[in-house]
Amino acid sequence: MHRNLLSTFVIDAPAEVRDRTVAFWAAALGAEAKATRLPAYHILEDAARPNRIVVQDVGTGSAGVHFDIHTDDLEAEVRRLVACGATVVDESWANHPGRWMIMRDPAGVEFCVVFALNELRPQADRDDFERRAKAVG
Repeated sequence: MHRNLLSTFVIDAPAEVRDRTVAFWAAALGAEAKATRLPAYHILEDAARPNRIVVQDVGTGSAGVHFDIHTDDLEAEVRRLVACGATVVDESWANHPGRWMIMRDPAGVEFCVVFALNELRPQADRDDFERRAKAVG
């Protein structure tokens, strides 16, 4: 049996408006914007506790919003979601140190499934997953 947690909401911002988008959402949500070690991502601290809000630079991609489902078994959760009707869009990140896959729901909405217990993630994030995740498979 594995667990999952809907934990992160991601604001997708094209590169040319990324900085303004980070500043806007930080001000709008009364949050502090923090750069991460991955330059494409800014976390908006305390924007929507207990969940995370992240602004992602999508380069020349389209503006939008997506969410991340965190799990303690990436492969099992992807299989379960495919059985529910989702499709895998991009699995090339499954072996990346961050370990995630991009999927699409039946309506065409993309989302990510992320390995929650990755040691690259802050311990506080892993502890939060342990406290709040629910059994799904």
